[in-house]
Amino acid sequence: MTASLHRLGAGAEAGLYYTNDSEREARPDRRDEYYLADGGGVWWSSGESVVRHGAAIDASSFRDLCAGFHPGTGKPLVRGAGPGHWAGQDCTLTPGKSVSVLWMAGTPEQRAAIEAAHRAAVERALAFVAAEGLVTVRTGAGGVERHRPSDIIVGRFDHYTTREGDPNIHTHCVFINAAGAPPKSGSGRYKSQTHLTIEVEQLYAYQICVGAAYRAALAEDLHRRFGLRYREAGRGQWEIAGPPEAVLAAFSKRSEQILNYAGAGATSAQREIAALATRRGKHELPTGAELEARWREELAVCALDPWDAARHPERDPAIAMAAARETERDPPFDQPEIPGDSPVTRAASALFRHESVVTRKDLLQRALELAGVQGLGVDAVEAELARLERDGTLLPLSAAERVPGAHACWTSPGIAACEAAMLRAADRPLERIWITPEAVEAALARAGHLSPEQGEAVRHAAGPDGVSLLQAGAGTGKTTTAAALVAAAHDSGLRVVGLAPSWVAADELARSTGILAQAIARWRHDRTRATDPDPAPHPDPSPAFGADTLVLVDEAGMVSTRDLEAVLSAAQAAGAKVVLIGDRRQLASVGGASALRAVAEVVGRSAVLEHVRRQTVDWQRAASVVMARGDAEAGLRAYAANDRVELISGAEAAHARVIALWSEQRVVHKGDALIVTRRNADAAALNARARAVLRAEGQLGPDVVALPSRNRADEVVPLALAIGDVLRFGESLPHLGLRNGNRARVEAITTDPDAGPRLRLRLEDGRALDTAWEQLTREPRFGRRSSQPKIVHAYAGTTYAAQGRTCCAAVVYLGASTDAREVYVGLTRHRHDARVVVERDRLDALCRQRQADARVPATDTLVLERLFREARTYREKANVVDYTADRVAFVRDGLLGLTERVSPGVDVRRAIRAARALREAVAWLGVDCLIVPAWRLVDACGRRLSRASAPVTRALVMRFARHLGRPSSVPPRDRDVGIER
Repeated sequence: MTASLHRLGAGAEAGLYYTNDSEREARPDRRDEYYLADGGGVWWSSGESVVRHGAAIDASSFRDLCAGFHPGTGKPLVRGAGPGHWAGQDCTLTPGKSVSVLWMAGTPEQRAAIEAAHRAAVERALAFVAAEGLVTVRTGAGGVERHRPSDIIVGRFDHYTTREGDPNIHTHCVFINAAGAPPKSGSGRYKSQTHLTIEVEQLYAYQICVGAAYRAALAEDLHRRFGLRYREAGRGQWEIAGPPEAVLAAFSKRSEQILNYAGAGATSAQREIAALATRRGKHELPTGAELEARWREELAVCALDPWDAARHPERDPAIAMAAARETERDPPFDQPEIPGDSPVTRAASALFRHESVVTRKDLLQRALELAGVQGLGVDAVEAELARLERDGTLLPLSAAERVPGAHACWTSPGIAACEAAMLRAADRPLERIWITPEAVEAALARAGHLSPEQGEAVRHAAGPDGVSLLQAGAGTGKTTTAAALVAAAHDSGLRVVGLAPSWVAADELARSTGILAQAIARWRHDRTRATDPDPAPHPDPSPAFGADTLVLVDEAGMVSTRDLEAVLSAAQAAGAKVVLIGDRRQLASVGGASALRAVAEVVGRSAVLEHVRRQTVDWQRAASVVMARGDAEAGLRAYAANDRVELISGAEAAHARVIALWSEQRVVHKGDALIVTRRNADAAALNARARAVLRAEGQLGPDVVALPSRNRADEVVPLALAIGDVLRFGESLPHLGLRNGNRARVEAITTDPDAGPRLRLRLEDGRALDTAWEQLTREPRFGRRSSQPKIVHAYAGTTYAAQGRTCCAAVVYLGASTDAREVYVGLTRHRHDARVVVERDRLDALCRQRQADARVPATDTLVLERLFREARTYREKANVVDYTADRVAFVRDGLLGLTERVSPGVDVRRAIRAARALREAVAWLGVDCLIVPAWRLVDACGRRLSRASAPVTRALVMRFARHLGRPSSVPPRDRDVGIER
């Protein structure tokens, strides 16, 4: 982590760590002089209200400020000053190891230049923190009002080595918990305060972004001074191109020490705890000339001059490998949203592949990361962002709260037009009758197993609207409901076409309803081919929509905006009816935004299946119901209360427990047990353990071959194969009739030295496949060479692979941070039982970060509460229409206008949540008089959340009454009193 955050302790003692700890690291050639100068720190101040910017830090003044006292007068500077006052926040900025290695191997002049570039980059990063309003102060009753402070005080301490004596340039930036009160912001008890305590919540949220700003500024300066080039180093970071990884590893002993203690998959919190646990005093390390001699010896062992390697970046094999991977990557179906190779255009296009609305934090972070690799700085990113706004390439949607003149989020003209077209195509109320009521009742009579709730859902979906919605929670019987709808459509003479976001979902829809179904990506591809002037022949073209067509879109919550717009627009043009079946609470779409939610708001009413049928245990059914309603935390608490949640320390022990539970469930449920996890790495590790168990049970033979294949991360790794193995295909192979996500069991393996390995597979649908290994790869396109098959073992899988599957029992492994969607999906796959195994150390480290002493382990209760906190995290992707001032105009004409600023005191988020909950409740109740959604009436009046006088309010109420056909009278008031709406 280039920018790491650490919360300081309380009082003046918290400052001792930085000022007079004799074991603190410093420059190896000047350690004694460094500490004689009280730590050698320098003040950074945005307003110079207490300290002078650039002045040397005096130890006593630093300790006074840590305790909340004015260093000049000794009087309290903020409320609560004293031994219990929180001292502040440490933000440590560190470059990639290659920078420190070049500094270590450089001449005095080169060292001085690198140090100057590092200091300038730190200055730029601190200016970025201030400009973005990441450190704030509170005023008002209860401290509800936040402001940009007039002065931020930071103590800077430059250090150059690690606790293992390796070169490591870094700067501790201590944000003092006392900032200048903004003018005209004082009220009540804050009125006389010149300084207030700080809030660093936004600093934590922008932690990676601050590090990216520092790296970009450093890369620009080093490129200007030395002409250096850079290569990507993973996680948005860069290293100097040229010095090989072996050299960097030789001078990363402290990182290796922490990695060995915490493990390869450790989080930043776990690495922080590991750093505390493995820390040793600096008195054990050599200093000065002795340390310099050790560095020269270690560098001689490497037999490489880092500066010479940096001058010849073309020799770096990492750059050649990255270029080869880029040429092998297939171009996406949808072209980049914004053409160009500059940092902001590339960042925006990458983000727009998964979001319709990009936030300031995400765009700046990604753009700064790309700028660093290109040797560009923060100013270049900000200038490009301003240019893209001016020329309309990026459309601002809302203003940033504490960044004057800046915007908090953007969309693109193409995305806005696409979403407006989707909503227009969805707005088809009371269009005509496709499915006759007689056919519906006849189909329901034949399907006597359906519940009254399912029957009403069929009637609603078969209604006269051109687009109907069926919102079905996990395990509520949506497939049997869809089968009855299909039967009614066939009785009415309609042709039914099924679409889904994946081939697995499409095949399941086809199997359960007996209709033709395919992936939307394939349908869009065939539709594009149909418009080509000279299309190539295709053996199985997608059927065209017509006026006699019913289009069923399954798993609609995972369909992107572009895909759903294409389906709805084609159906509207052909006069076909569309029924969207999905659940917004399960996994969201990978691309685009919350398309299903946007369409649901236009359509207004939807059928809802709430009664859970999948789980056989009453309390588990109840847990599924509350999770379907959006409360995954309550569902997870139910499993914990019934002893279904286990906390296991260590990834290895947790993996072993998952396999033990899986083995138990397989015995009870005759092998029908599923392992669900989040990370691909965990799935691979659990698959290896599962194979060992099956081999010990005699259900799996010895490994016959280990063939090169691509894993879920698209890395080429050996795949061990044995008779009885269950495999999952990671891409569609049309020439073999295989879909992405299909599973198969290995029945035979033959190895011919001349013809190569050959497999006989038995697919889930009963088909047998006998093919050579080299045929299990996608046919190369665009002149590229053939790649390796994308196949993995299928005993454990991620939540995305598990959604849509049903099993007797499931074991859910939570080894990484989770959220409400993944908890909901993982705990609703089973019929009879589900167990949850939680890797405890990750949550324990997060709890320790909040404790006064991070060395004390957290209790199981605190660890579980931290897990429940993650389970309540629910993020729904934003739609462009969420930000429009007039939704009716946006849907009708695609006009995009910004909403006005909201008056202080209006809790907009809670108001929006309340309005949406009320709208959903009205829809579920089936109130027929509200044919037009209520938000349209509000937007048609052009009203926004602001203060309005009483006459305006009465006129608005009268207009609503006329729309609803109800008499209304608003009694006059003695005086006009504004209301907040």
